[in-house]
Amino acid sequence: MSKFFPSAPRGSVLYVSTILLGILAVLYLASGYLSFTADNTFSNNMFTYQIVEGYFLQSDPATPPVSLDKTRPTYFDYTKHNFGLVDQPGPYPSEGHYQDYKNLTQWQRFTRFLHALPLTSPPGTSFKVFYLARHGEGYHNIAEAFYGTEAWDEHWSKLEGNGTITWDDAHLTGLGEQQARDAGRFLEQQFGEEVLMPVPGEWVVSPLTRCLETANLTWGGLELPGEDGGEGAEFKPAIKEMVREVTGVHTCDRRSTRTIIHATVPEWAIEDGFAEQDELWQADHREKWAEHDVRSRAFLDEVFAREDGSEVMSVTAHSGTIASLLRVTGHRKFPLPTGGMMPIFVKATRTT
Repeated sequence: MSKFFPSAPRGSVLYVSTILLGILAVLYLASGYLSFTADNTFSNNMFTYQIVEGYFLQSDPATPPVSLDKTRPTYFDYTKHNFGLVDQPGPYPSEGHYQDYKNLTQWQRFTRFLHALPLTSPPGTSFKVFYLARHGEGYHNIAEAFYGTEAWDEHWSKLEGNGTITWDDAHLTGLGEQQARDAGRFLEQQFGEEVLMPVPGEWVVSPLTRCLETANLTWGGLELPGEDGGEGAEFKPAIKEMVREVTGVHTCDRRSTRTIIHATVPEWAIEDGFAEQDELWQADHREKWAEHDVRSRAFLDEVFAREDGSEVMSVTAHSGTIASLLRVTGHRKFPLPTGGMMPIFVKATRTT
């Protein structure tokens, strides 16, 4: 750690000198149908959201997100719990009197249940499972740990680095790269014949560099089975602004230009309307939770409004983004470590 953080910064420290005058109202205009009121409620939204409980340990209040051992607290280890899927000893509602479920894996049974839900649900109701992934450790993470959160928020986060390392649109550390690879190895096992967890039909990635690197290291080298274990699934991510981290003030949350992002991952899709410069980041305003939730809700509305969308979607994003998605869907708080993952099972009911 000391090689990254000398007692005093070496050389000149660059303060942000160019303020991008993008206004957060763009977020509201981009979604079109969203409005935010002073009492932190939403109006004129396309859907209401709720978590379908009873199927994943992460949504169960009895599952501690972090161990109660105060001397050495540890996060919930999804790799030891089948990604959190709750074992169902009896039949799912869709399985009825059929006994063939006894020959299927727990994930095969859940996937069949997910397929059947639209047939038994009221019009305007839809369901999706999201595999939420937090990026691996970035240089901004070790900087905040070294300086402390208070000093980080008040001073260091506003700089681009400390003269030894940089954290402007932070890259992954070596540990962060390893965390991303470890997640990929776990997923590869989950998609195998012994588990048969469903492969996502869509991948969404934040445009910040640490997420591009994480998604590539996690998913890029996997040989993904197709539907029902067949061949043919292909990792085709889409880069979307709405799943980026809480934005503003902290330079680690200021994205690179569209040109640089495209050069980094030339085969990945970048959503329509993606500006060349970062028009959402402001040097003098840190996005509030309620403002972030507007973005998260806009993202979910877009996802659920598409009739051709997949039942399972992967989202590689940030701790703040995942916390916002949990708030918007009514999920309990469930913090993830860097490189962590969790599923959420979301029910959407159309309101307009």
